[in-house]
Amino acid sequence: MSHTKSILIVDDEASWLRSMTMTLNRLVPDALLETCLDSRKVMDRLGQSPFSLVLLDLTMPYISGEMLLEQIRRQHPQVRVIIVTGVNEVDTAVRCMRKGAYDFFVKTGEVAAMAASVKRALEIANLEQAYLNLSSRFLDKLLKTPQAFSDILTCSESMLDIFRYIEALSVSRQPMAICGETGTGKHLFAKAIHQTSCPDEPFVSIHLASLNTAAVDDTLFGHVKGAFAGADSHRAGLVRSAGNGVLFIDGIDELPPEVQGKLVTLVQTGEYFPLGSDRSLQSQCRVVCAASQPLSDLFEQGRLKEDLYYRLRAHQIQLPPLRERPADLPLLLSHFVHRACDDLEKAPLQIDEAVFPLLKAYPFPGNVRELEALAYDAVSRSTGAALCLDPFSSLVRDVSPSTVPDRLVFPAELPTLAQVGDLLIAEAMSRTAGNQSAAAALLGLSQPALSRRLAKGKAE
Repeated sequence: MSHTKSILIVDDEASWLRSMTMTLNRLVPDALLETCLDSRKVMDRLGQSPFSLVLLDLTMPYISGEMLLEQIRRQHPQVRVIIVTGVNEVDTAVRCMRKGAYDFFVKTGEVAAMAASVKRALEIANLEQAYLNLSSRFLDKLLKTPQAFSDILTCSESMLDIFRYIEALSVSRQPMAICGETGTGKHLFAKAIHQTSCPDEPFVSIHLASLNTAAVDDTLFGHVKGAFAGADSHRAGLVRSAGNGVLFIDGIDELPPEVQGKLVTLVQTGEYFPLGSDRSLQSQCRVVCAASQPLSDLFEQGRLKEDLYYRLRAHQIQLPPLRERPADLPLLLSHFVHRACDDLEKAPLQIDEAVFPLLKAYPFPGNVRELEALAYDAVSRSTGAALCLDPFSSLVRDVSPSTVPDRLVFPAELPTLAQVGDLLIAEAMSRTAGNQSAAAALLGLSQPALSRRLAKGKAE
């Protein structure tokens, strides 16, 4: 049975089950429907078959719908629940939504609206499953060592090209350079290089921005006893600690010129001198460097010596920023939200599809690291069953004014204010694929205000 198209309809009235099955077969023909008359059997059915949606009555013998809702959300958080009941009570609806219901309908209400909600729930489940499957196939079937890249979540073709390149160079001991904006995952890629080339050897890293100039040489290459005042004992240094593994130097642009010369000797000959020693030591470590700018820019700025530049540029990886990986946004957000829920000891949260147009409208200068921080912020603010969208909406509003040009070009005959407003609304709806919540955030309106404007436009 297809997980993303399967629905379990639960009610103690056999006649209503038959009627609802016929209705959904007509309005949602691609759905796979099963029914359950006994509320005591629901949890067993969910454990035996992969359903993506449950239509649940509230008033049933043995176990109430509200109690089942809580059990489903706790034991099967990936399954969405739509409440369908004969009781039209606002308090009941609010209580169910707070407990994690995806939607709430009265049995005598509009059937088309309920069918539309069912379709949306199935589409979201299908999207989530598609991204998970794509990510799995992406790694397992196309790479020799997919486990080396398991910490890098992606379904982007440009990222796969980088994975292949890393695997192709896995037998080489030549140095590699990883360039990318802050937050693009340079450290994760360095670990992937280590896993593909020498997973059983040490992985040693150093972040140069955290060290002062005087400490860099000592930290990397070590010193002998008596090398300088206070050197009361021998220090091996990170090059020695790396052994036959990988030495990852993050922030190569922070490396002092005199230490750059020693690094060139290391990658050329494997030879280096600890401070205060006139005897060279040998190292077989593979040097991997990272920078937030392309190496060519650092060289032109005079921050990278010529000999080191030419040594590193032969094998250079340029990581794409998150704004160039829109297909990865749902996968990454889902992962970070689930991890934040675990860390903050919260029940799993539902992610409204309205968030994705907001993410695509934001340039993410902090890249994946910024998205992770936003996800944690959103989870911490969430008080119901759904992820709070306020952090994402405010970001889009904050960034939008800077993209507005100083002057707009109008035709000879100026449009009216009403016409300009209609054009803005139409453009926002187009950019967000018709999602009113996301369009409202782009326009700086509340969703109800936008809904009223749209309804007014249709009436006219």
